Amino acid sequence: MRTLEQIEAIKRTKSNPVQHWDIITSDDISNLLKFYNTSDNVVEKVTGPKVLKVNEDEGIINNILYKLRQLYGEFNLRDAHFFDVEKPHIIHNDDSFDYPQCYKAFVIPLYVEGNICDKAKFFVFDQSYYGGPAKFVNEEDVSGYSVHYNKFLTNYNEVENKNNTGIDKIHLKYLSHLKSHWLKGLSVNAYFPWKIGSVISFDSLDLHSASNFNDVGITRKIGLSIFTKVGK
Repeated sequence: MRTLEQIEAIKRTKSNPVQHWDIITSDDISNLLKFYNTSDNVVEKVTGPKVLKVNEDEGIINNILYKLRQLYGEFNLRDAHFFDVEKPHIIHNDDSFDYPQCYKAFVIPLYVEGNICDKAKFFVFDQSYYGGPAKFVNEEDVSGYSVHYNKFLTNYNEVENKNNTGIDKIHLKYLSHLKSHWLKGLSVNAYFPWKIGSVISFDSLDLHSASNFNDVGITRKIGLSIFTKVGK
């Protein structure tokens, strides 16, 4: 587990989530999709999503990393992967079990099927969790549930900045795939259209979730996630 000193170091780098519109070009999108669609290394998780890990030395994301470092300063790449999903992600954070000094996460929408891309949303909550990679299912019986990496967190005692005012109806309509008790103590910081050509930036230990894009007719999404850290 992290020490209080390590947690405070991460907190000092926090900033509000933001959506950038001037980082990804149409050529970037074409090249990234070609890289994904022609790879023989795509892996299907037991939980459903297909993923393809990307290494910095492969060169496909170097131009993007350069632009992100111009905005966010020097950082090290912790992990980067394509994700190809037919169902929306539930609430989670993006951490590692070796507890690095996590920095920003960047989500890059690349492709959708079934409806226009911005019908899907990406939610970032006000709450954070520093105790490792987790999926947040407050008060849930998780026996028999499959998990690929993130552990299930069924008690939110260690979730920081809990808020008991509840999620308003405007936000709830997008989060119909989430059980109401999973949302207890959570509040929405920001949500963004899952717009191809944008980059969504947020602190990787903040809780976040997809909207229920199936509700609006989207049957498939492909994106790229980039996770960073400060130091080694």
